[in-house]
Amino acid sequence: MHVWHGRSRLADLVGELTLRSPEFSSWWNDHRVLRRTHGTKHYHHPLVGELHFHYESLQPPGDPDQTLCVYNAEPGSPTAQALRLLSSWAAPTAAP
Repeated sequence: MHVWHGRSRLADLVGELTLRSPEFSSWWNDHRVLRRTHGTKHYHHPLVGELHFHYESLQPPGDPDQTLCVYNAEPGSPTAQALRLLSSWAAPTAAP
């Protein structure tokens, strides 16, 4: 599984750094990783410019390796208008 392979590579890297750097062990043990479950994200799209989203991250019960991220644009906002424009370009055309 791809996700597990990435974790294995991370574990290998942490092990190597622990062996090679005495400072790394104390830094690694003191690290505080916080999971962000909601907030805002900003992107720059090359055609429509700045996009601003509110997001929520959810983990399905019983499956900690999966995360569902839901992005929302404020109705009527410039981001919502830009998304409608992008969607119109991707929409199939109706047959005559």
